[in-house]
Amino acid sequence: MEKSFTRADYDLLPEGYPVQLIEGCLIREPAPTYGHQRTLSLLYSALVRLLDPGLVLPAPADVVLGEHDVYQPDIVVLEKAPPRTEHNVGIPLLAIEVLSPSTSRRDREVKTGHLLAAGVAEVWLIDPEQEVVEVHTTSGVREARGAASIASQVVPGFVVVPDDLLR
Repeated sequence: MEKSFTRADYDLLPEGYPVQLIEGCLIREPAPTYGHQRTLSLLYSALVRLLDPGLVLPAPADVVLGEHDVYQPDIVVLEKAPPRTEHNVGIPLLAIEVLSPSTSRRDREVKTGHLLAAGVAEVWLIDPEQEVVEVHTTSGVREARGAASIASQVVPGFVVVPDDLLR
C-alpha cells in the first residue's frame, strides 16, 4: 500500500477531526451504535473505579506509533499522564477496541499487531457479534465467553465477564 499521508499531514487537521491515520491512510468511520457506546461506558466505569481517571481516556486520544500511524483506540490506559497541551498520549499500557462490522478486520489484523509492536502491554478486543473478550499480548491471546471472567495482567482488579458486558 502506498503511503499517501503522514503524521505531519494529520497534525494539520482541525482538533477533533474524526479520522485516524492507519498505514498512511486517513480513515473516517461512522458514529458508533448505542450498544458500542454502552459497552465502552461499562468498561470505562470499571477502569476509573480502579485507577486515576486522568489515566483512563476514551477516544479520541491520539496514540502516535510512527510517521504513518496515529490510532485512537476506544479506551486507553496510560502509565503516566502527558502534558495537558499534548495531543499524543504516548504508548498506553492497555488499549481497548470494541469491534464493529466496519472496523473489526482493521482493528484485529492491523491495529492490534502495531499496538503490541509499539509496546502496548495488552490490547483488548471486545467482539459483541461473537460475544467474546480477547486479550492480546506479545505472548499470545487469551479469551473469555459467557460467564467466564478474564482479568488484566497490567491493571490489577480489572476483570470482565462477557455475559455481564455484552448482554
